Amino acid sequence: MAVTVYIPTSFRRATDNRDRIQLAANDVSRLLDQLEASYGGLSIYVNSEAIESLQGLRTPLKDGDEVAIIPALAGGARTIVTAEELEAIRRQAVEEYPRESCGVILEQGQLRRLVRCRNIQDELHAKDPQRHPRDARTAYFIDPKDLLRIGRLEGEGYEIAVIYHSHVDAGAYFSPTDRQQAQIGGEPTYPAATYLVTSVMAGRAEAVAAFRWNASERDFWERLGIGALLGRSS
Repeated sequence: MAVTVYIPTSFRRATDNRDRIQLAANDVSRLLDQLEASYGGLSIYVNSEAIESLQGLRTPLKDGDEVAIIPALAGGARTIVTAEELEAIRRQAVEEYPRESCGVILEQGQLRRLVRCRNIQDELHAKDPQRHPRDARTAYFIDPKDLLRIGRLEGEGYEIAVIYHSHVDAGAYFSPTDRQQAQIGGEPTYPAATYLVTSVMAGRAEAVAAFRWNASERDFWERLGIGALLGRSS
């Protein structure tokens, strides 16, 4: 039985730059056995649905199914996103396509709050295109009402852990504009936060990458690696 396995960009050097490969497997567990030597700590999706919401590693596969392997973002033992948060972020990015999505994750000890925000860039562009030349396809501006909600949570002791947005029909990279907006006077606005970018191509969430301020290099560095994108569901 042949199934299609989607290979993220960062792993394609191992598949001669092929974005999809064919493997013979009748469940996820056996498929992972074939990939274990090359890929570890992965998030697995079957037909765009996380296996955590299916039958885990016992999720059955049928002829023609597509399995997506999402690369890791966790650094050390610290959670970047949980499985549920990642699924919500990817779902929001697809739902709001072809506009950029945006939001934050706040944490207080073991407590975490995902705040899905409204992108008002189109409204700003329509009102003053000279001051706001970009529309929501290429930029985002969080609704002030959401900023107030975030501010109230910060007042309750929460701290911003993740700031996320999507790129429409573009890669999951930290653009010069992203860098500029993440700083004030050359200093990071939230030096301890991770910036998460989801690439949505033709309405499909294709890739996710994380970026963090590197004080010694004075720049944001990508934190994409072989750890666990899900943060191990902490």
